[in-house]
Amino acid sequence: MSQPIKTAARAAESKFRKKAEETKVETAGMMRWLLTYADMITLMLALFIILFAMSTISRVKFQEFAKDVSGGFDNQWSTNAPPNGGADAKLKYSAPSSVPAIQRELEAYVAQNHLQSRMQVHMDHRGLVITLLSDKSYYDSGSAMLRDDTKKILDNVDVFLRKNDNLIRVEGNTDNVPIATAAYPTNWELSTARAVNVVRYLVEQDHLDPQRISAAGYGQYHPRTDNRTPEARQANRRVDIVLLNANLSRAEKGQ
Repeated sequence: MSQPIKTAARAAESKFRKKAEETKVETAGMMRWLLTYADMITLMLALFIILFAMSTISRVKFQEFAKDVSGGFDNQWSTNAPPNGGADAKLKYSAPSSVPAIQRELEAYVAQNHLQSRMQVHMDHRGLVITLLSDKSYYDSGSAMLRDDTKKILDNVDVFLRKNDNLIRVEGNTDNVPIATAAYPTNWELSTARAVNVVRYLVEQDHLDPQRISAAGYGQYHPRTDNRTPEARQANRRVDIVLLNANLSRAEKGQ
């Protein structure tokens, strides 16, 4: 083969190879662009799915959310049972009085009846605490029997307790002076008996739901202050009627 023909053949071959390489480079670039475009489309699809899910309200989930939020404000919500299993009914709620509202009403009751030396009302981590102060105002010394004026006060307290569906715990407390009688060998028995008698009166005489209320006796081990003076010991001899907050109520019910 003559030299000019060989040279032309090599030039044509070189040109073909260069064109093939350029074609390969362009194809690879197009593939990278397609991958980026596919990623963007996938992300947009995920975004629209999330937006659609957020725009669709589940009645069951909304009901649970409403209960949880109301519990944070010490309020219990109950759902009315709609007809036909709720197929055609709107979600409805009925709310008892909130614990802070009951506290304000109780404080007004204490002030109007001049009971500040016998009853105190305050909030703590347990809920609304109604403290019956000084055992000598409510009981005979060393006794757990309720006096008549104590029963009248419990009748009035019962009215406020019925304004909310939260659970109630009655807690008996004593000072640190030992007691040793046939009926009450220690302060444990005395404090428990005083709490139990309050519970029994509220249930048997005022017909409070017995499933809502319980009794606990703490003896001298939950003092409000030290026991160094007669006044301090008197403050520690008390019965606390605790309207538990919503979270504790659910915990007590095992919910």
